[in-house]
Amino acid sequence: MPTERFYTVAYDIPDDGRRVKVANILKSFGERVQLSVFECWLNAAQLEQLKKLLQKKIDPSEDGVRIYPVGGAVEVLGLGRRLENPDYLIL
Repeated sequence: MPTERFYTVAYDIPDDGRRVKVANILKSFGERVQLSVFECWLNAAQLEQLKKLLQKKIDPSEDGVRIYPVGGAVEVLGLGRRLENPDYLIL
């Protein structure tokens, strides 16, 4: 099985329709942890697939999506839980 890495994906999208479409894409790759933040375990192919899907839905002149590879442990303070690496990812 390909090696997975942990990513945080954050977005700022002013248009309601595009924002919902981006959130729905991200829901199929990871878990929402804040209103505009998802955490995902992805291998290289999944990361590329996610990028392609997002690029088709956003307006690059208005929308911003940031994908952060997380190299260390994630610490959660307050509400929420740390997303553990699943044995599998359903797309």
